[in-house]
Amino acid sequence: MHNKNGLVLIVDDVDVNRMTIKLSLKKEGFDFLEAKNGLEALDIALEHKPDVILMDAMMPEMDGFEATKKIREHESTRRIPILMITALEEKNDKIRALEVGVNDFISKPFDKTELIARCRSYVQISNLNRQYSLATINPATNLPNKLALQKDLSKSQKEEELFLIQINNFNENENFYGSKLVLDLEKEFSFVTGNFFNSFSKSKLYHISSGKYAILLKNSTLLDDQGIEEYCINFIDMIKNSEFSINENRFNVNVTMSYSKGSENLYENANQLLNAAINQKREFLYGEDMIKNLKEQLTINLKTLNQIKNALKNDLFIPHFQPIFCNKTKSIYKYETLIRMRDEENNLIYPYPSLINVAKSGKFYNQITKLLIEKVFDKIRDTGMEFSLNLSSLDIENPQMCAYLLDSIKKNSDISNKMIFELLEDKDTEDYEVVKNFINIAKGYGIKIAIDDFGSGYSNFMRILEFEPDIIKIDGSLIKDIATNQTAQNTVEIIKLFADKIGAQTVAEFVENKEIYDKVNDLGIDYSQGYYIAKATEELLREKVFDTLEEV
Repeated sequence: MHNKNGLVLIVDDVDVNRMTIKLSLKKEGFDFLEAKNGLEALDIALEHKPDVILMDAMMPEMDGFEATKKIREHESTRRIPILMITALEEKNDKIRALEVGVNDFISKPFDKTELIARCRSYVQISNLNRQYSLATINPATNLPNKLALQKDLSKSQKEEELFLIQINNFNENENFYGSKLVLDLEKEFSFVTGNFFNSFSKSKLYHISSGKYAILLKNSTLLDDQGIEEYCINFIDMIKNSEFSINENRFNVNVTMSYSKGSENLYENANQLLNAAINQKREFLYGEDMIKNLKEQLTINLKTLNQIKNALKNDLFIPHFQPIFCNKTKSIYKYETLIRMRDEENNLIYPYPSLINVAKSGKFYNQITKLLIEKVFDKIRDTGMEFSLNLSSLDIENPQMCAYLLDSIKKNSDISNKMIFELLEDKDTEDYEVVKNFINIAKGYGIKIAIDDFGSGYSNFMRILEFEPDIIKIDGSLIKDIATNQTAQNTVEIIKLFADKIGAQTVAEFVENKEIYDKVNDLGIDYSQGYYIAKATEELLREKVFDTLEEV
């Protein structure tokens, strides 16, 4: 740590000259370092990082010009102000000094007042430079950070190449192993990464954020597709096969990569590719076509986000109701609530998966869910009919949403026995105890619980037993083939037998034609739902729709 007045390095091969400079500056409170030649000056500058260097021009071993050039080659000393104290008056000498990185000149014999004023001024500049350096350095690894990368890219006028690297599951590792171990891991990882990319003549490694790195290739021959793939595959394999040893702990690391080239939006393009690779669980992504597709998707997402905002603002999210048909009484018994959205031209938009994903990423999903719950309770109060709506186990795990659900149930406790929550298991569910507790409380108010899409990817018989559902909705992937596929039929029979054993009713989804409807009835399924019965509509359908049902 330098004293507040500054640390001055005096470089001169003549002892008397160095002493004279020190005496001239002594009363200013500076600390001093001394070097007898350029070689010593370079070593001292790298070790101590002085605030100002007063450099003689002509010295043995290494003169002031060469020493300045060498000092400017190192990132840590590149911005230190260098004043050349010289008797040289030739214009070419001064031009040469400026070209190697000298900031200013003081002529011999120097004026004491001028020397003091120059040193004070450049110490202030050095302090500003140091603040800038701190702002552009990642303290974990002392590598240049994202701000430094953006500065470097803004100065570039030509096409360059950029790799981005993300350590997979970094936050989970930090939570599990602790910040100290992960910090040491990052240092080791950055060392290994820097060595790998040293094969490029001019590469620069940046530490963008926790677990995220960038490698900028300057003045390199642009890689072709094969070269990009080879570098990504080789680096990923090298990291996979490396064992990082930190304080007797050994870590294996996996990474995701992206690559982009160009002179504009280089980081933004590479970052979009990296995020896409992570979301798609790909090891790496690159390519102009891929970037173009991502930008087009981003445009679509922004448009969708604006539509969602407009729909929330103008009450354009409209519940639609699909009848659930009782196979025994041959009548509509209840309805599943499905959300629809109208755009600015009043066109009806179905909530396709990407719309839901955009709503979640834009933090509007919970608002939509709350709006739907409110409207369904209003519909129950108006009609006295039973209605169901979909809830993900992740909705229940969300403390704010869970609190809202329970509050809505309590406020509508007089009609809550007409509400059915269709639960959809999610592979990312973390705390099933929270879900079970919610179910128990909701059931205490008369809420019925249905398990949606049973027979699909994440269904679990033991989990069903824990949830104690009132209704099991058999997934459409089984029902749509039930009339022609014996395996699907056998599976549905097992689900029906299981439901009977636990006292749950069954609903067949995706009943699309008479053949499916007949088979569902033959198997004793309690309810049918699908286009053969009716599509979802804004107004409630009170009677069966197709005449063919009357033949049953």
